[in-house]
Amino acid sequence: MTDATPEPPPPARVLTRALARAAAATSGPGPAPVPEMPRQPVVTIAVVALAGLLTITAFAGPVLVAFAVALAAGVIAWGWSGLLGLPSPRGTAFVLAVGSAAAIGTALATRADPFLAWMPAALAGSMIIAFLHQLARRDGRPRLVESIASTITAIAIVVSGASIVALPRSAHGAWVVALASSAMAVSALTDLAGVSPRLRAWLLPLAMLAGGVAAMVVGYTLGAANFGAAALLGVLSAGVSHAVRRVLAMLPAISGARSQLVSASASVLTGGVVVYVVGRLFIA
Repeated sequence: MTDATPEPPPPARVLTRALARAAAATSGPGPAPVPEMPRQPVVTIAVVALAGLLTITAFAGPVLVAFAVALAAGVIAWGWSGLLGLPSPRGTAFVLAVGSAAAIGTALATRADPFLAWMPAALAGSMIIAFLHQLARRDGRPRLVESIASTITAIAIVVSGASIVALPRSAHGAWVVALASSAMAVSALTDLAGVSPRLRAWLLPLAMLAGGVAAMVVGYTLGAANFGAAALLGVLSAGVSHAVRRVLAMLPAISGARSQLVSASASVLTGGVVVYVVGRLFIA
């Protein structure tokens, strides 16, 4: 019996750049490079309404600003678990309610500069309560890491928003809130351009540009700030607000009205620290 000599395998086909482009063209449409920004009318209306409420209350004093921030924080505590699909929704809502009360109460009770001196303590205490909530769960603690990370993220958002409560105590602090609120409201209106595939990739620069222009117009009209400080505050406020809405818009539950209210509240409160720092350094 004669041993058959195995034939060598055929040479591998070298995939050149031209062949790669041709294969990509014939393989059908791939995933969109920029995620779609769904139309969220409730988010747009809620952001404009909350921004207007903050502007009005800023000229009335820190107490009413605290009520406005507490309203937004209450919406987050009410719907955060549903938006992210978290386990133990009642416990999460309780933790967020306690953390919101601690942060807003601390900002309201501090009457001397530095106004945010006790805010880190409120944040740390809220995080401890969040961990204790996880230890007290009796459901086997499914998705433990996701639950604790999402809860602490919501606490950080509320604590950031609570920084706005202290701004009316400083000189021109009410104008800072007005400039930032106008920029966030205009950035929410630019979200409506997300239905256009051509503008989808430019939504963030568009929101930042519109927010900066809006803050400059308001600052010049009211004589509250110079162009540079107003533009910086408007660009940063609008950019942070749009970024939060863009991230939350990818969640499956965002189609519900409650989830859209949560997204609007989070997009307004997240930039609170940015508004406070820029306002205190360049305006107030």
